[in-house]
Amino acid sequence: MATVNLAARPREGAGKGVARKIRQADRVPVIVYGYETDPFMCSVDAAELRKALGTRSGSNAVIRLDLEGSDWDNAAIVKEIQRHPVSRDIVHLDLLAIDLNVPVEVSVPVAAKGTPVGVKLEGGVLSWGRRDVTIRVLPTQIPEDIELDISDLHINDALHMSDVPAEGFEVVDDLELTICSVASTKLEVEPEGEEELAEGEEAEAAEGEGETPVAESEG
Repeated sequence: MATVNLAARPREGAGKGVARKIRQADRVPVIVYGYETDPFMCSVDAAELRKALGTRSGSNAVIRLDLEGSDWDNAAIVKEIQRHPVSRDIVHLDLLAIDLNVPVEVSVPVAAKGTPVGVKLEGGVLSWGRRDVTIRVLPTQIPEDIELDISDLHINDALHMSDVPAEGFEVVDDLELTICSVASTKLEVEPEGEEELAEGEEAEAAEGEGETPVAESEG
């Protein structure tokens, strides 16, 4: 797991006006809280933040925050990212201070390995129920992704959370949740009229039951 350093400046005041001025200076408002930390507000350079979160670890990187004018030296992880609905720029960041010796809960992306035999040879289609797995793990051991081999999946096969190779971490998600599955692209259609024909035959048989031919008498 990557550890990145991020310089920060303390900020005074709160509210939309203060946050707007911070963003106009190409910085991002941040709030920090968590382990042995009284919540405090600061800001970080927007470009440096994008660089810090642009590693393969993404938002699961462990961040060492260098707070200007302070001896605060805890590690932190991203708790929440707020983005602009159109530009997708980061407009606010929540950081959770952590103890590197205490497990944390994070969501890690799934990396698929191989092509399902059900897709390659049987004409099926692969669908995803979840693209990430929530795990409990030590901050220094957060994996960049969780590799799942999907090559042996046939039509109607699926992988669940219980199939995740939990090495060095604990899966927090419900183990019965489906991660991915292979389904047939062919529709199974019953031949038309079979059911109606069967019902008609049964009705005719019922009408014929108990009837006895009567011979016509002469004269």
